[in-house]
Amino acid sequence: MLIEIIWVLLGLLCLGIATREIIINGFSRAWLFLIMSAAAFVLAGIRDRQRKKM
Repeated sequence: MLIEIIWVLLGLLCLGIATREIIINGFSRAWLFLIMSAAAFVLAGIRDRQRKKM
């Protein structure tokens, strides 16, 4: 449960940073944070499915 929360928080943090970068500098500097955000949400989902199978 704690690991899932950490992944979701990391995803939200990266999404917030990406939004800030899009507003200030445009999309060219935000794509990495968008990828990291998506990866964090995917890993949170994987961890949730693993936990439910236990």
